Amino acid sequence: MPVTRVSSSSFSSSSPFARRALSVMLSALLGGGAVQSAWAQSAATRDERVQHFRIPAGSLGSSLARLALDAGLNLSFDPALTAGRESAALEGDFMPSTALAILLKGSGLVAFSRNDGSINLRKQEEAGAGGGAEPVLKAVTVVATNLGEGGEARAYSSSSARLGALGEKALKDTPYSLEVFSRDLIDNKQAQSLAEATKGDASIALSGSNLTGENNAFAVRGIAPDFYTGQRIDGMATRSRAADLPLENFDRVEILKGASAFQYGFGAPGGVVNYVLKRPTEETLRRIGTQVMDSGLLGVQGDFGGRFGAERQLGYRVAAVREEGDTYIKGGRSKRESASLAADWRIRQDLTWRADMLVAQHARYGGYWALVPNANGVANNYTAASPLSPIDGSRRLAPSFTRYGSVHQGWGTDLGWQLNPDWRAELAYRRAINGREFNAPAIFTDAQGNYSMRIWNYANRFESNQTQASVQGRFATGLLRHELVAGYSMTSTTSFNSPTQSSLLAGGSLSNPADPGNPYSSHVSYHDARTEYDKVFRRELFASDTLHAGDAVDFILGARHGRLEDRYTGYDRAALTPSVAAVYRPLAWLSTYASYVEALEEGGTAPTTAANAGQVFDPLKSTQHELGLKAEGRDWTANASVFRLQRGLTMTSSTNVYSQDGEAHYQGVELGLKTRLGRQWLLGSTAMWLDAKAQKTSSSALDGKHIQGVARTQLSQYAEYRVSGLPLTLTAGARYIGKRPIDAANNWSVGAVTLFDAGARYETELQGYPTVFRLNVDNLANKAYWITIPTYSYLQQGAPRTVKLSMQLDF
Repeated sequence: MPVTRVSSSSFSSSSPFARRALSVMLSALLGGGAVQSAWAQSAATRDERVQHFRIPAGSLGSSLARLALDAGLNLSFDPALTAGRESAALEGDFMPSTALAILLKGSGLVAFSRNDGSINLRKQEEAGAGGGAEPVLKAVTVVATNLGEGGEARAYSSSSARLGALGEKALKDTPYSLEVFSRDLIDNKQAQSLAEATKGDASIALSGSNLTGENNAFAVRGIAPDFYTGQRIDGMATRSRAADLPLENFDRVEILKGASAFQYGFGAPGGVVNYVLKRPTEETLRRIGTQVMDSGLLGVQGDFGGRFGAERQLGYRVAAVREEGDTYIKGGRSKRESASLAADWRIRQDLTWRADMLVAQHARYGGYWALVPNANGVANNYTAASPLSPIDGSRRLAPSFTRYGSVHQGWGTDLGWQLNPDWRAELAYRRAINGREFNAPAIFTDAQGNYSMRIWNYANRFESNQTQASVQGRFATGLLRHELVAGYSMTSTTSFNSPTQSSLLAGGSLSNPADPGNPYSSHVSYHDARTEYDKVFRRELFASDTLHAGDAVDFILGARHGRLEDRYTGYDRAALTPSVAAVYRPLAWLSTYASYVEALEEGGTAPTTAANAGQVFDPLKSTQHELGLKAEGRDWTANASVFRLQRGLTMTSSTNVYSQDGEAHYQGVELGLKTRLGRQWLLGSTAMWLDAKAQKTSSSALDGKHIQGVARTQLSQYAEYRVSGLPLTLTAGARYIGKRPIDAANNWSVGAVTLFDAGARYETELQGYPTVFRLNVDNLANKAYWITIPTYSYLQQGAPRTVKLSMQLDF
């Protein structure tokens, strides 16, 4: 008798968290009269962990094979048993036993666990003839504990992500460096900004929170993401100047490091930040929370989701937050609100329509956009000089009336059609409007703190529209198995501004800064940004083929052909950006890879503060080579990579002239480890050593100089300790950022800094409702430090010690 056998690494666990998770079983019966899985029922004698599965509807045999490979099961069955049988789509967080029971529902088949740990299938009427297999037990319904993707049980590791032109991929098998910051991690850190959520990743630069001004210091491997394409919502474009989307409305954040033109199109090689919206939940979710900061900033939020309809075909998810009060800057204030709605309709088993919307606004007072160190403290002198010593982040340096406002509005929709078990088509559209209301100064200061100040008052509005159609599928040619993704994307981004006002404000000494009145009657609203100054069209055709040569080797071939047109500069160019990669798995838990990527980005535009403001330059080409390895166990992951990236160099000279001159070379090493040590300890550790230098410039004196604003060394550590016998977890973090030059000639630098965090969370019940209390103390030692911005000489104060206390309740 022919037998299909599918196996991967053995699936076992000794985790007590997994044993608790067995309480989560959907009930092995899965509905009255449905055939249960004997293996699922006997799983109580084994340990399991919740995993994320994404298996399309199709033939039962292929679905079971996919499940076995994803979950690491040793599954065998006679192909005749599954011939002609179909299974429903499976997507979500489940234990493998539950996932298997769902796939077998209505099939008339039962899964048995044999004494050797393998699993086989039998017809229901043959269930009594187990032959060494465990007998069918009665169905048991038990309660759930979420130990899924990105949770503490897996040391906040995720196993898969969506990678643009590559589609959904297991992280271990992707030949690129990618990090996922899960909802659990964001919640447990009480992170409200991208800077706070990503502080555990040494590849990401030190940047500011969203509480004082524009968060534009964010950089990956020393390069800031592209303003046009570097930030995305569910993989679709959203044009923005700052990294300040409200994290409460997203389920996770995925960051692809390095060049990404093949995956996402034209853009700077500083990586892509993809925000994944909260989507409808399978089970009813009702959650409320509140948070207070020691400065007096108070916020409340709600998160609600579930499904309804005769066949639970309609899903919804609503998330909202409101926060207002004093910030950690003395005299500073903040007010923000956001809300998101996501819905889906499972029209048929193979056809799903989704829609969503997001609105957010945030106003902060008392901040500035840049502190410019120069030799005399005179306004408009951008020639860098010795910086003054770091200033406590709680001290307000700007007038109290200054204001930075941001507005985000957008909606999206997509239709997914499972054409057959192996092929899927998707059509998606997203529109985003981002407003920028700027009434903020630059502070020009010498090393003694003598300063002058200039303020700008204007607004921007950015509109993005993207439509994308794609198809992905699987097929075989001889001994090779293929995973193909192909598609076409059209994107337009339009930028508007208002008339700009600028004035000099009273200067003095930063030891006692002045607080002058507002020279303007009011700030400029983003609605007043009506003058169109930039319109860019992108049309891109992409395709990738992941070739599986057996179980151990993958070859990834991909290319994106795009045309970029800029209405105002007359730029019109088409380019092919290829990518070639290979993945080799010498062991089931270990992958090694090599990749090559080319990228094309639009040429730089001189900023409004430069002497040649508004000048647009030719496009920049980047190339990236990377070697790495990734390892993954039951409750740990590890990675290491070596990369080299070359791109055109942009810089602002000592005479404040912005230019593209020469090349920037970024060579680095990244290391990372996330693991659980026994029942009580969780450890995370990352490191990056980066050699970022200017080469081939017109001034030989700059060749070999380190790129300004970029640290050579960054280290990060994070730990959790679960107190024995108590539902109490203690947390601690440390981060080291090396010194950073602030001028192109490397004459001046800001010093290295080490920052410490601490916290605790307590899980209990209030009136029978699960409740979590969280306490986080960031910058525990209240260290004063400077934040730098790559390729610029600007500085910003780092946040002082902040204390946050929150309560989260599910009901």
